[in-house]
Amino acid sequence: MGKLAEKCRDGVLLYDGSKGVMLQQRGLSGGQSAEEWNLLEPDKVRDVYMSYIDAGSDVIQTNTFCGNGPQLSSHGLEEKLYEINYEGAKLALSCAKGREVMVAASLGPTGLFFEPAGEMKFETAVEYFKQQLLPLKEAGIGIVNFETFTDLSEMRAGVVAAQELGGFEIVANMTYENGYTMSGNTPDVCAAVLSALGATLVGANCSGGPESLLGPVKAMGEIAPMLCVKPNAGLPEMEDGVAVFRQKPQDFAQMAQGFIDCGVRLLGGCCGSSEKHIAALRKAIDEASIPTVREEKPQRLASAYMSLVWNKDTRIAEMDICTDAVVSGIRGGDYYCLMDAIPADEAEADVVALDFRSMDFDFDMWSFVSTLSMFVKKPVIVKAENEELITAFLRCYAGRAGVADQQAAGYGALLV
Repeated sequence: MGKLAEKCRDGVLLYDGSKGVMLQQRGLSGGQSAEEWNLLEPDKVRDVYMSYIDAGSDVIQTNTFCGNGPQLSSHGLEEKLYEINYEGAKLALSCAKGREVMVAASLGPTGLFFEPAGEMKFETAVEYFKQQLLPLKEAGIGIVNFETFTDLSEMRAGVVAAQELGGFEIVANMTYENGYTMSGNTPDVCAAVLSALGATLVGANCSGGPESLLGPVKAMGEIAPMLCVKPNAGLPEMEDGVAVFRQKPQDFAQMAQGFIDCGVRLLGGCCGSSEKHIAALRKAIDEASIPTVREEKPQRLASAYMSLVWNKDTRIAEMDICTDAVVSGIRGGDYYCLMDAIPADEAEADVVALDFRSMDFDFDMWSFVSTLSMFVKKPVIVKAENEELITAFLRCYAGRAGVADQQAAGYGALLV
């Protein structure tokens, strides 16, 4: 068990708040890269870190949220990616040195879309996140916080990157609106998938004010034992073209006990929150009643859109992938042929079993998985003789798949 997990089991930790608002107060303009200030204005970045430590934060985040290649390239800063992330981490670690304060790397989404809506492939996303994680790891960071993600596939790419690089405890926060991410993922699905992948804490951030995240947090708390939440300081209002957050610190902190009762063990703020909001949360946490960490929940299968508890009564529909027509279509790059292979009893089933039989792994697995997910919304079980094929499927499948006959388990798979 890592240090973050151990401390969260012992009690509720206080995160920090917004970096953007705090840096804007110190002169950052709307068109500038906040992350470049790790190089240009290190004293001001350090001042933000210290303001949160002084407010009582147990964990602070690095000023690296938009520090990945695609985001930095929009500012012409891709050549400085390593330096920006490394220095951002070193600044935070220097502030925490000698104090009972931990440092987490903040990583946000790339801003790109996966195929077919965009041009990004799963492996491309994994490499973007590894590229950013490497300097953070080499600077001495051992906790990574993925936050403000709206697509579970992209979050999965980030978590896979962190796990394969090694040495990180992982916090995984999705963003919801009306109970769904922008890509249609529900809180229960995200909790099931990310917990199975090995995240220390799963949770939610951004969205609206604290009240907007209570529903998602409750749903996640039914599945994951320990949660993180970082709400905005209310809904923004536009004033002279600038987003202004007006929620007062005492109002921001009012729902702390409700979050804690749902299983939140790391609580902080996102957009619009300042050191005053974090100080109010400090007081609320110190006065809160802290329940014990709940036991692990029953294991679940999940697609990107629905989850269920696996048991002996789960109804299964068999989908034969290894027919001449499907194999020919896949090898020819026509993954839409999968639509014709959907079993007739799929509507009545709980789970779809994908039977690859002895099929060779000689095709683009990401294209297969992303196309399959358009047609099969229910959780799946993988049946195949080729372990390399199973491993490749599990690596990029957005849900939590089952694996038949106890073959090639990994990437959070459930043996069935």
